[in-house]
Amino acid sequence: MSPGGPTFQLPAASLRRVVVTSTSHKPEAHPLGRELGELLAARGAHVDFDLDGTADLGALATGADLVVSVGGDGTLLSVGRRLAGATAPVMGVNLGKLGFLAEFGADEALAYAQGQAAPAWPVHEKMMIAVRRPPSPTRFLAVNDVMLSQGVMTRLVRVRMRVDGGYATEYRADGLVVSTPVGSTAYSLSLGGPILDHRLRALVVTPVAPHSLTNRPIVLPGDVNIGLEILTRSDEIAMVIDGQERVDLSVGDRLVVTAAPRGMCLLSTGRRSAFDVLRHKLGWGEGPLPPIPVDEA
Repeated sequence: MSPGGPTFQLPAASLRRVVVTSTSHKPEAHPLGRELGELLAARGAHVDFDLDGTADLGALATGADLVVSVGGDGTLLSVGRRLAGATAPVMGVNLGKLGFLAEFGADEALAYAQGQAAPAWPVHEKMMIAVRRPPSPTRFLAVNDVMLSQGVMTRLVRVRMRVDGGYATEYRADGLVVSTPVGSTAYSLSLGGPILDHRLRALVVTPVAPHSLTNRPIVLPGDVNIGLEILTRSDEIAMVIDGQERVDLSVGDRLVVTAAPRGMCLLSTGRRSAFDVLRHKLGWGEGPLPPIPVDEA
């Protein structure tokens, strides 16, 4: 984010409402979440706990000064979807492993809750994806990506893609991934997709093992309307959201994929650049591994 962007500057003692959330899949994060909430409550905040991740988080976070997500990147993906566009800033707390999204360690979060840190943290809005399956009004949200997949089946998926109503192409592949800039360093990256700066507003369409080698990843502007029509007859084809939720699909189903009107407002420590994280997570710039010793005995 460029200098002068929005920052979070409320000290812990000035917080009025806080939501502390986690997931039932990471019970080891709950003690830290409980401790953070109790410390903030002791400083005067009204704290709502959602440690098992089952509350209506969008409603719970409306009007909150801060949402604290304890667990890691996977927990944050779920939190982003469940917030459903709520504008409360989110502090992602990891449990000792630096994430692409969850930048705050336990010590940093505890120091803030104890009033020992004066925050001036950058706030980054992370673009999200919205998916509809007309005529249903239901909207599905994703922070990283949505994938069309056959699951354990080995048949190719056939998907017709339109962009802003115009025919683009028909994919014959093992699957298809539509990702955000955040998701460009997730599954799409392993498929040969490009890495996008998180500040961009764009979508990446990446086929999984395409039948035609000329079907390459495509980067589209974030204001386009992507139409996907399922042409494959199968009992297994589904849409997988952020690798965490599954929606079964049928032949003839049409999906409309767009950028969500609002993203997730995520706090950053401001100490690490995007390239710092990429170097750390992807091992950029590291020399070759030392040779494996051979026992010549």
